[in-house]
Amino acid sequence: MRLTYLMERFNYHLEKPTPENCQAAIMVLLELYNLSSRLDVKNAALHVLDFQTQAVRNAEGMENVDSARATRMLEKLEEKSKRLYSFRGQLGQHLKVHNFLNILKQRASIAGGINRMDIPLFNYWLSLPEKKKVADLRDWVRPYGIAFEAIQLLMELIYSGSDSENVVATGGFYQATLSPTRDYQLLQIGLTDKSTYYPEISAGKQRFSIRFVDSSVLEEKGKQIVKDVSFKLTLFSF
Repeated sequence: MRLTYLMERFNYHLEKPTPENCQAAIMVLLELYNLSSRLDVKNAALHVLDFQTQAVRNAEGMENVDSARATRMLEKLEEKSKRLYSFRGQLGQHLKVHNFLNILKQRASIAGGINRMDIPLFNYWLSLPEKKKVADLRDWVRPYGIAFEAIQLLMELIYSGSDSENVVATGGFYQATLSPTRDYQLLQIGLTDKSTYYPEISAGKQRFSIRFVDSSVLEEKGKQIVKDVSFKLTLFSF
């Protein structure tokens, strides 16, 4: 989900590739690199793809499942898996030996370090035609884009199955036990736009708990509210 968040930001900046947005896209690209250097995003995505593919195969013959839709979903899952498997090495490996991006990576930890004044090569790149800068950015982000497409498909599959109910957190606290017959992947909390509190969630395989914290004073550490909170609870599972 962090990769999805970063890719959506990257694509947003490319919609209007001004020099400022191209620089912002570069900064997001460096965040993607940092993410992939700390986590094996590729193998994690492949693991979930394989898990969901098996889940669709198991559900394909059930009476209440649309077999045609399940077949189409299987084809999409297998296509995304093949694209990821065909990409050699870890995500971001192609950026490790890239001179230009290595210069920017070294400067990224300095406040305002990536700028036109201190990095002549960066100034030159920002001065290139818009079409060339966009082509470079799309080329550098391509492996992450492959993983992003696979994750989007997985999220679509997860969001297709959900259990929702309106519940109350007594005194700002709610706890529940998960059904042992379902494999839940996501938990979503729905609050009104006027809410002045936010949820903090602790979850395990068997149960989860939610406490609502006062957000009215952002400069201080939030405290759990003591009033009852009505909210919409949604659990997602294929």
